[in-house]
Amino acid sequence: MDDNGLQETFGCEHCWPPSADAAWKSRRTLACAADLIDESHFHVMILACPVCSQCFVSVFTEAIDWVDGEDPQFWEVLPITTAEAAHLARQRGSLTEKGINALGPGRRCLRRDSRKGEATCCYWGA
Repeated sequence: MDDNGLQETFGCEHCWPPSADAAWKSRRTLACAADLIDESHFHVMILACPVCSQCFVSVFTEAIDWVDGEDPQFWEVLPITTAEAAHLARQRGSLTEKGINALGPGRRCLRRDSRKGEATCCYWGA
């Protein structure tokens, strides 16, 4: 909810459909607007919808599995406001985990888990 008590709405049917699986498929069509952190096991970027220009922050993390090489991977995609996207882009070199976690408290986000020995799943979180 915003400061006026109204429910925030983000995206369009193309980029933020009701189904988590469909939203994950749509993620592939989003354009990279800014790479914020690009490390081998941690990648943070701003994505934008080519249809409605909605921005998202996408966070990828991977835990190294030294035993079997089946590295668990986790993605989180959060719709962000234009002001949040601009703020993130300005912080590019000094962006912290705390700063990322402070975005959109309680806002619906897309999560995709690929855990070792388990089926990959997409689901909604906050």
